[in-house]
Amino acid sequence: MRSEKVVIVVGGDQTDVAALIHRYSKSHRLIGADRGALTLAELLTHFDAAIGDFDSVSPAELEDIKLKSHICRILPAQKDETDTEAAIAFAIETFKPEEIILLGAFGGRLDHLMSNLWLAFHPLVKGMDGKISLMDRHNTLRFYMPGSYVLEKETDKKYLSFIGMTPIKQLTLTGVAYPLNGKDYAYPVALVSNEFEEAEMHFSFESGLLAVIQSVDKRK
Repeated sequence: MRSEKVVIVVGGDQTDVAALIHRYSKSHRLIGADRGALTLAELLTHFDAAIGDFDSVSPAELEDIKLKSHICRILPAQKDETDTEAAIAFAIETFKPEEIILLGAFGGRLDHLMSNLWLAFHPLVKGMDGKISLMDRHNTLRFYMPGSYVLEKETDKKYLSFIGMTPIKQLTLTGVAYPLNGKDYAYPVALVSNEFEEAEMHFSFESGLLAVIQSVDKRK
């Protein structure tokens, strides 16, 4: 099976999720994790899969999810993995994706947000450096393991931030307003509000785990 691209809608803040779903509905497989499946069911006549214990939807809403999802896997409420982790595992097993985008991963319950951020350490995503994004209309977050990368600027984003999820060694940034050359950080650090100088930049580091965020301020 050829690799595909996958969008997983999870149960956090659903603000602006609809616009992003319509952006990717023609090019990506669509999976709903728990209440994220309800969002897909409300917007679309059909989608690829629904995964979760569905403790946050009503019986009538669950029936609508079952009707519109090609596959619906109902998980026990008491389990070791989160619904999001189960959806990612399903996506990797079924579609061998070259890209996974999580929508609705920000906002909502703080424990869910932390769980989504800590996906960076999960064995499921090993080897998918820069290929898993947590996204809303104002932010795109990707995780990277040590290596050398070229990053393209998203045209609707202004800021570029580098968040060390762990201590970081030999971080180098070029093509940005505030470059670095082989800087070590002995603790997790947030290097925020940098900016691209051109359409792309280069970064590299030798050890650690890095979250890279492109963002723009919310307009009132």
